[in-house]
Amino acid sequence: MDYSLVSDKQAVALLSEWKEIGHDLPSLAKLKKTTASNGIIVLIPGYRCNQWYQVGKPFSAYRDAMVFFGELLDKTCSKH
Repeated sequence: MDYSLVSDKQAVALLSEWKEIGHDLPSLAKLKKTTASNGIIVLIPGYRCNQWYQVGKPFSAYRDAMVFFGELLDKTCSKH
């Protein structure tokens, strides 16, 4: 399944929307192993639609994907 790719800035905006309604941000991310590139992608849900968005490039390790998502959370929290 293909997912729409969003930029880091767009991802921070999406996460900010979830934060405003009081959602637990760390629970939003979904890490998915891809068969095509044999990598791990970070997915976040859209707020206004039932769609998942890919953020960033595929990672080779879960640790790297988690660090990347943590950096997005830091950017989201520092916006306010």
